[in-house]
Amino acid sequence: MEYSTLGQRFILGLEVTVIGMLIVFAVLALLCWIISLLSGFLQRFEKPKKAAEDELPSLEIDETQEYKSVEKTGFTSGEANVIDADDEEIAAILAAVAFECDIPLSELKIKSIKPVKE
Repeated sequence: MEYSTLGQRFILGLEVTVIGMLIVFAVLALLCWIISLLSGFLQRFEKPKKAAEDELPSLEIDETQEYKSVEKTGFTSGEANVIDADDEEIAAILAAVAFECDIPLSELKIKSIKPVKE
């Protein structure tokens, strides 16, 4: 069949476009179905991990316990022997130690900070 007129060529192009789009959407729907099928199959193997996570203790905050706030103001000074660390690392270490020991920063005394060589 020969398409000699402009109208016939336009209709042929429209048919090819519609058929191409139908094929693409059919393949996408097939891929979606395969992925959901594989997802459901793989979730069967993940259930033991979720059960193990449920056994971990929860990290909920006990609202009945009274927390003592760490003193944020005050005078801090002193000298420390610091090897291979910048000011931000030192500040982070001091804050972590003060928080963990529940000691205000003004009362904390650090004599030296050294990196641990493995």
